[in-house]
Amino acid sequence: MFGRKKPQPDPVRRDQVLRLVNLGMRETDAADMDIDGPEFRQAKDAFESALGESTSAEQHAAFDALKRHGY
Repeated sequence: MFGRKKPQPDPVRRDQVLRLVNLGMRETDAADMDIDGPEFRQAKDAFESALGESTSAEQHAAFDALKRHGY
């Protein structure tokens, strides 16, 4: 009621979402080629690192985009 503020939504940085989408696609492509190879591990580590630097709204936007594109 009175004095209650609505929580601010998490910010969505377009460049961060695009970075997540790019790294997610790279990880999936590397997994398709060789899931035990070093390229996959590097891509997975880069993607997980970028996820840690992202807000939850950015993560949801990136996963939605990846799902729309079949990744």
